[in-house]
Amino acid sequence: MTIREIENELEKIYKERKSWSGAKGPFTEPVIRLKELILIKQQILYRIEDAKLLKDKREESFNSTLYRIINNDIIKLNSKGSEI
Repeated sequence: MTIREIENELEKIYKERKSWSGAKGPFTEPVIRLKELILIKQQILYRIEDAKLLKDKREESFNSTLYRIINNDIIKLNSKGSEI
């Protein structure tokens, strides 16, 4: 991922999180899990960005792998119809 791609993904997450502010519960287990994964995805993107800036290829590779795993889980949860 490039820095630009990371920034675009983070912008999508910011918009998603902003939409949560007016949400009212109770939330289902899949919705809670989806929100958790989105927050984890945000943290991993920050780590990838830091690794790129520090030119730490090992850290970048590790976090990029985590990013793909988390993103696939988010896609699976979304495909099951868990709307926020």
